[in-house]
This record gives sequence, C-alpha cells and structure tokens, in this order.
Amino acid sequence: MSVPFPVVLVVEDETDLREIIQDVLAGEGYQVTCATDGVQALDRLADGLRPGLVLLDFYMPRLDGWAFLERMRTDLALGEVPVVAISGSVVTHPSVTAVLRKPFDITELLEIVQRFAHTS
Repeated sequence: MSVPFPVVLVVEDETDLREIIQDVLAGEGYQVTCATDGVQALDRLADGLRPGLVLLDFYMPRLDGWAFLERMRTDLALGEVPVVAISGSVVTHPSVTAVLRKPFDITELLEIVQRFAHTS
C-alpha cells in the first residue's frame, strides 16, 4: 500500500504564483488547498483541514502571515505542522520551519515540500 501524499495549504495573495504552486504540487501528487490571505486560511483550518505543510506568504492583505501563524499555533492539533515562509523579504519567526525566497524555481519548491511535508 502506498503512502498518501500530504495535504499542502498554500496561503498566497498573488494569484499567478498561487496557481503555479498549486499546479506544480498537484502534478506531483500532492493534495493542495489554497487561500488568498490569512483570514481565508484560518477558515479552511476551522472547517477541519489538517495540512501536512503550510506554504505561507507573510505580506498579505486582511491578515498577514505573522498574525495567521500566531492564531494557527493556538490550535494544539496544528502546533507541529511545518510552515515554510514564501517571501521576497527576510522573514523571521520562531514557528517558521524554513524560508523559500521569492523568486524561486520549481526545483527549489519541490525540494522544500518533499523535505518538510508530512502526512497528517
């Protein structure tokens, strides 16, 4: 029996980039759920989504990555979910597992997702 690919939650406000990430990861077999900002991502989690990895832009409207991450980490069920920051700027946060600097190439994206995503 094969191990299922983990669910990846992509939280990114740039439509083109969000769609590229979704297409690439889905093409590799990952289950991908997307959100355009932190508010929408929290709604997905409240609806029961349990991702194996979160790819998180930190500079977004409505609810930025820092505020999203602080709220996400209050849920004990989500406390160990790896979070990879995707940003063109330097991002530091104690709950960030890794940083994927924009612009990045597909190979970098796949390597970091393969390295950190786990099945929930």
